[in-house]
This record gives sequence, structure tokens and C-alpha cells, in this order.
Amino acid sequence: MSNPKKAYLFGLLTVFIWSTVASAFKLTLVYISPLELLFYSCLTSTCVLFASAYLNTKGFIFIPKKEIFKSAWLGFINPFCYYLVLFKAYDLLPAQEAQPLNYSWGITLSLLSIPLLKQKISFHQLGAILLSYFGVLIISTHGHIFSFILQIL
Repeated sequence: MSNPKKAYLFGLLTVFIWSTVASAFKLTLVYISPLELLFYSCLTSTCVLFASAYLNTKGFIFIPKKEIFKSAWLGFINPFCYYLVLFKAYDLLPAQEAQPLNYSWGITLSLLSIPLLKQKISFHQLGAILLSYFGVLIISTHGHIFSFILQIL
């Protein structure tokens, strides 16, 4: 299989798998709290990370304490804080509303790359970003966009 075909296959597979995450979160949150879900997901990812690091380096390599604390702080900010808010949103909102809000972080990163990384953005890219946020607005307002706009004004 050629690389472009492989890329499309993996891309479609990722979208398919990722699209089920909203349902999985909602079903799980019926049985446990958002904080418990966060605990178990962090515990699982930490175990997988340590196993991967151990297997790929043939044992653990020495990491300075300064780097460990920096990594722990960054790990607290993201994903811990991000997922705490996300799981609470999934707990409060229907999955079909929370999922588009979750997807909007990628769009936000694109916008943040402009001032932070001095990235250039084309007219088409800006149009796609605005269209994406407009879609999130439609889903979030249940199609009643003008009532939302009137509430802001």
C-alpha cells in the first residue's frame, strides 16, 4: 500500500475511532463521576507511558528532578485541567453537543499559532475556521443562532 493510501486509511480510522469517544464518555459517566473518570484515564495513560518508555529505552534513563517537576506541572495543566472541564461538560451536556465543543480545540490551536508562532494564514484557511466555529455555534444553540446573538446584545 502506498504512503498516501496508508495516510488516508489511518486518517479515516482515526476519525472513526475518535467519533465514538463522546458516546463512551457519556456511558461511563452514568456509572462514575467526572473526577473518577479523569483519575482512571490518567492512571491508564501513565501506566502505558511508563511501559512504553521502559520498553523503548531498555530500562529507565536518568531524568533530572527539575525535568520531572516541569513535566508534572505541564501534565497537570494539560491534560488534567483540560479533561476535568471536558468530562464535566460531557456530564452536563448531551454528547452530540459536547463533542463539537471538544473538537474546537484544534481550531483554537490554529488561531493561536498566528500570534505565538508567527504563522501565516490564508483566506481559505480563515474561511474554514469561521465555517467550523459557525457549525459549533449552530450545534450549541440547537439551530437558534439569532436567539443567542440577541442574548449577547
